Amino acid sequence: MIITVGMGEGIVAAAPHILRAIGCGSCVILTLYECERKVGGLAHIMLPRKAALARRPAPEGEDKYCYADTAISSLLEQLRKMGVLRKNIVARMAGGAGMFPSYSVADAGIGRQNIESVRDILRREGIHLAGWDTGGNHGRNVEFHLDSGRVVVTAFGRADREI
Repeated sequence: MIITVGMGEGIVAAAPHILRAIGCGSCVILTLYECERKVGGLAHIMLPRKAALARRPAPEGEDKYCYADTAISSLLEQLRKMGVLRKNIVARMAGGAGMFPSYSVADAGIGRQNIESVRDILRREGIHLAGWDTGGNHGRNVEFHLDSGRVVVTAFGRADREI
């Protein structure tokens, strides 16, 4: 069964599900996986930090996957409840593109900020980042196969890439 996750959404599931995110531009798609249990989570992260960027509070939990800091902590908590040990989790990420022409410098824009925020949080949490397909100026789709842990990134006009 394929489960599609939209912007600002996330999910934790077990094999044989396939988790999918489509239309990722400056957002970052993060996957966390534990191969022994074949359990994983996917978040379609829109912004780097809740505290710095939230204009008004949303109802409790409504926006937890919108921001890198709250999305990662939520995925980790759900994985823990499923018996996953943090030391066994492997992360992969895709996205963080500079989608708008006004961002001529690679470090400008929300895409780069999203990438850096996710990397920093994973490092602090002791989660290994095993693969990535980030940056550039093109959108991406991601499929996360929970039976194998494969993460496949597709983009228009580009060859599919497994990260």
